[in-house]
Amino acid sequence: MNRLFKTVVLSVILFLGATFQWASAQTLEEATNTYNQGVALAATDLPGAITALQQAADIAKKIGDEGAEILNLSQQQMPALQYNYATSLYKEKKMDEAITNFELAYEYADKVGDDGIKAKTADLIPKLYRAKGNGEYKAEQYDAALTSFANALKYDPSYAGAYLSEGLVYNKQNNTELMKTAMDSAIATGNRTKDEKTVEQAVKFMSDNLMIEANNAFKKNNFNMAISLLDDATSYTQDNPELYYLYALSYNKLSKWDEAIDSAEKGLNAEEKTSAKQARFYFEMGMAQAGKGATDEACTSFKKAAVGPLAESANYQIKTVLKCN
Repeated sequence: MNRLFKTVVLSVILFLGATFQWASAQTLEEATNTYNQGVALAATDLPGAITALQQAADIAKKIGDEGAEILNLSQQQMPALQYNYATSLYKEKKMDEAITNFELAYEYADKVGDDGIKAKTADLIPKLYRAKGNGEYKAEQYDAALTSFANALKYDPSYAGAYLSEGLVYNKQNNTELMKTAMDSAIATGNRTKDEKTVEQAVKFMSDNLMIEANNAFKKNNFNMAISLLDDATSYTQDNPELYYLYALSYNKLSKWDEAIDSAEKGLNAEEKTSAKQARFYFEMGMAQAGKGATDEACTSFKKAAVGPLAESANYQIKTVLKCN
């Protein structure tokens, strides 16, 4: 009885062992066939190829050491295929799907050490997120745009263009503080990365924006506020003649003659060297000099200002007010 029992048990063990070996062989064969299917599909059906290689990798992983080669081959193929598929989606203008698949390509490349695909996707993904955000900005979807720009900066914290776009959104939302922070970041990162175009755009935006605010304050007779805003503007640009002209106007309104003269002189240096262009600065300089009682200097300035639209006002000062020689 015992011998019979032992024989039966041994037979069962041998049967199970043979079955396991057969199943293992079949699984390895399945992994290999699935891998080959994926390679064959790569030329005509990228999504199908990616799916097949992923399945081959999953099967190979389950069978352990025997499947190591198939696992490695499958994973090595994935980054390039995923990148090519994402590129095809981008060409079809399927932005969201393209971004998702480029991100998958990045993940696969990072996992297997494919530095080429990783570098290409790392460079491309932030730009795509910015393009997506710019589209959302134009559609007035400001919160969505900010999310896209944040995603761009997640991949590339030194992406000056994303900070610039972020600042434009905050400007539309009337969030002056965050707008300034974003624009300052665009300028700082742009300077570090030699992105001169973005730096120029951010500087111009901030200086123009502050000039508009300063001009509005001047029109409301808030001359001190105008000067404060102009002070902020000078941190972005020092070669804008409009800035110094508004300075001169504001200082003259406050009877700060020396400051007005200094601003007019800076304006003359920044302005084109033509009589017509420089006339307005000589006029404000003359007003400040007259305010100080420096009649001779004022007469000289008004004579230089008597050009174009200011000719009548300048001649009035020369002939009627100061009675210049």
